[in-house]
Amino acid sequence: MIRSTTANEVAKERTFGSVLDAYLLDAERRDRSPTTLRSYRSQIESTIRPLIGWIPLADLNAWHLDDFYGQLKMKGLSAKTIRNYHVTISGALTLAVRWEWVDRNVATRAQPPSIPQRGIDAPSPEDVLRLVEAAGERRPPLGTLILLGALTGMRRGELCGLRWSSIDLLGRSIEVSRSVVVVPEGLAEKSTKTGRGRRISLDSTAVTALTSHRERVRQLARGSRASLHTDAFVFSPVPDCSRPFRPDTVTSFFIGLRDELGLHSVRLHDLRHFTATRLIAAGIDARTVAGRLGHSDPSVTLRIYAHALAERDREAADIMGELLHPPG
Repeated sequence: MIRSTTANEVAKERTFGSVLDAYLLDAERRDRSPTTLRSYRSQIESTIRPLIGWIPLADLNAWHLDDFYGQLKMKGLSAKTIRNYHVTISGALTLAVRWEWVDRNVATRAQPPSIPQRGIDAPSPEDVLRLVEAAGERRPPLGTLILLGALTGMRRGELCGLRWSSIDLLGRSIEVSRSVVVVPEGLAEKSTKTGRGRRISLDSTAVTALTSHRERVRQLARGSRASLHTDAFVFSPVPDCSRPFRPDTVTSFFIGLRDELGLHSVRLHDLRHFTATRLIAAGIDARTVAGRLGHSDPSVTLRIYAHALAERDREAADIMGELLHPPG
C-alpha cells in the first residue's frame, strides 16, 4: 500500500528557499506581469533568500519573520517596502498551504510595520490644464496622452498600449484591454492590472482631442511617406505608429515638464487621483468611478479616496438640516 506524505513530512524535507523557487515558477505559469516577476525575483534573490531562505520549512515561524522585518528596518527600509516583502513571503506560504506542504501560513501571525496613512494630494484643475497645454506645445502626442489620462483615469501602461481599434469616436468610448510594460527585451503587451477589460465613455473634450490627434498622426505619416500600421498605436514615437511610447519615457517627459512649471510634487500617477477625487466629490457613485479607474472592487476606490467624500458629507448634512429645520 502506498503511504501518502503528510504536510509535516514535506515541511521537514524542504527549506523556505525551495518554497520561494516554487512560488516564482507558479507566478510565471500564471502569466504574472514582467514587472511583477522582476519585483519578486529581486526581493527573493537580494534579500529574502540570503536572510531566511535557509530555514527548514517545518521550523519557520512568526518570530523568524518579525526578526527579518526588524533587520530590514535597521537597514533603513521604509515601512511600505518592508510590507512589500511581507506580501511576497505570505504569497509563497499561501501556495505552500494550498499544495499541502505545510498546515498553516505563519506569515498571518507576523507583524510587519504598519504604513502611515497619508492623504492623497491630487493636482488642481488649473495645474492639470497647465501641464496639458505645456505638453501640447512641447510634444503634441504626449499632450493628448496626458489630457486623456486626466479625463479617464487610465493607467500609464494602458495609455501607452491604446490602439485605434479600441477607440470608437462616434460612439464616444474606449475599450481598455491591454497595457504596455517594460521587459528586459524591450516592451511587451499584457492584460490590464486586474486582468479584465473595461469600456470607458468619452466626453466631447476627449473626442475632439483624439480627432485632432488622429489627423495629426495621418499628416505625419504622409509627410514621412509611411503607411500607418494596420493596428496602429494611438500614441507612438514613429510615423507608422507600429510601436508605442515606452512608459518610462512618458514618465521622464512628465517629470521634466512638471519641474519646468514648478509643480515638483505632481506625479504622472496623480492624474488618476485627480480623476477619482473630482468624480467622487461631484457625487458620482463609487461603482462608476471604480469602473473607470479599473479597480476590481468599489470598496478599494472608497478606501483610497475616502477623503473626497468629506465634501459630499457636508452636503448631506445641509440636506438633512433643511429637512428638519424648525419653522421660523
